[in-house]
Amino acid sequence: MAIDPNDRMRYRSMLVSRAVKTCMCMLPERPRRGVIGWLLRQMFLGPDGKPHAAGEIVLAELRHETGLHKATNFHVDPTVHAYREGQRKTAMWFFTLLNLDEAEVQQLMRVDDGLGE
Repeated sequence: MAIDPNDRMRYRSMLVSRAVKTCMCMLPERPRRGVIGWLLRQMFLGPDGKPHAAGEIVLAELRHETGLHKATNFHVDPTVHAYREGQRKTAMWFFTLLNLDEAEVQQLMRVDDGLGE
């Protein structure tokens, strides 16, 4: 019986995530942040330092789902409001670690809105 390619990819992803988790647990807090930034840049940015096609799609979706495209995520329920602001803060931290300049973020916004190339 042949192994499904999707199952093989899931298994490999699980092994990679376990290895990364093991490496991260051995690092003190400050160097860990630098390694996470490096890993994020490897995942989403091409060799030229700009997001590649798949990276643009994922970052645009992240930006949309966390509410970065809106001025605020206000909700009358304080629990929902806190949850939304936590998502927003995490996404901002994510983009900060990627070291994207303003022009690249604007391009991601246009891709998210369907106006980009």
